[in-house]
Amino acid sequence: MRAILVNADRALAERQSLGIDSKDERWDGEWHFVNPPKRWHARLNSDLFRALAPVAEARGLSPYGDNTGIFAELENDWRVPDQAYARPDHEIDEGLTGAELVVELLSPGDESHAKLPFYAGRGISEVLIVDEQRRFELYRLASGGYIQVPDGECEALGVRFATVEGPKLRATWDGASADV
Repeated sequence: MRAILVNADRALAERQSLGIDSKDERWDGEWHFVNPPKRWHARLNSDLFRALAPVAEARGLSPYGDNTGIFAELENDWRVPDQAYARPDHEIDEGLTGAELVVELLSPGDESHAKLPFYAGRGISEVLIVDEQRRFELYRLASGGYIQVPDGECEALGVRFATVEGPKLRATWDGASADV
């Protein structure tokens, strides 16, 4: 559902005072308010981050687990993925300017897929989108945008993703694996 706020300043201040603004985004100057995640979303995000962060660090990437913005413009254009794995040259005081991999957990009606052109514009190499049933889509940047990677092989982390019985998301790398 889309809404137009007549007094956005008041709504922004209220969201800030309640502490529910950490995932709000600004798309070319337009505010996109994001509700706090459901329990399954927060749990999956935590479990997946605990599995992937050490793998990323071993590859020289900085893992960001939540609420780190990726900025095209500091005041008017940013997105907040659930996770980001970035090189040091992506880092700025406010957050990131790009990443090697971002993770979006797909909730009903969210805008994860609509963020793909923004991520491509920031040069983000791969995007992993995972839903509540641990089904996933992995996208890799190619000329002209993203292409889906059907085998689940994430080059940024050297990890292969698969949905297994449970349902669980299995991440496999260098002879190790984790089911989340």
